[in-house]
Amino acid sequence: MATQGSLIGLAKRKAPLAPSARRTWQEELDRVPSLSNREFDVFRLLGDGESNRSIASRLAVTERTVKAHVAQILTKLRVESRLQAGLVSYAWIETLRTTM
Repeated sequence: MATQGSLIGLAKRKAPLAPSARRTWQEELDRVPSLSNREFDVFRLLGDGESNRSIASRLAVTERTVKAHVAQILTKLRVESRLQAGLVSYAWIETLRTTM
């Protein structure tokens, strides 16, 4: 079993990632334009790490509606989880920041 100290040492190591460990999300980013305007609003908030409750409050909709939008986003982007959708959103936001 690894000790806490050995895990911290491993986390601090600056070894580059193997090419297979890098992920650009390019295929998923190419699918972002397929989102509806409201799905896109939810997508952006997922990238900010917002909860369903927070998204519902900010967009003045129910949590059930947000869950439906998240399900559509997962389908359209062809990702398996809300976390992956959030990572794609974050990558999309970062792409915009670097091109501006």
